[in-house]
Amino acid sequence: MPGMTIDDLDIGIHVQYARRTELIEQVRQQYHMPEASGVPAQTLIVDIYPKLTELDLLMGVAAVNTPWAYFFQPRRYSSQRRSAFAFHRIIPIFGTAEEEKDEEQRLDSIQCSTPEEEHEKGIIKDCFKQIKQINELLRYIGGRIGQFLQG
Repeated sequence: MPGMTIDDLDIGIHVQYARRTELIEQVRQQYHMPEASGVPAQTLIVDIYPKLTELDLLMGVAAVNTPWAYFFQPRRYSSQRRSAFAFHRIIPIFGTAEEEKDEEQRLDSIQCSTPEEEHEKGIIKDCFKQIKQINELLRYIGGRIGQFLQG
């Protein structure tokens, strides 16, 4: 539409623009936006009322969301999970720490016949190492939570 000017538009466009401008001005007045520039930048509003999501996180309640995958929980999951404040393992299905060490030794004893298998074995070892680090962090966090709840 080269050469088209605002005069060429339908009158309805102008009416819609006027209505939108009026609505924007009403919102500005309703929220006192012209006076907002007078509020100092250092002003802090403290909201001491906890929100539902904060309470859910604190109490360990999982929010109900639409799942992206359907699968059954691992066997003995309910007996392994006691409380949101008593967790210490990221993957309790591996069993005890001794059983986890046995799995690592079993992985070390596996002979690889190709470089690709050797690479995959290294990846699995890295996963075990990362799981160990996460478990240590979870134990540390659990300990701090316990201290916080006692004190």
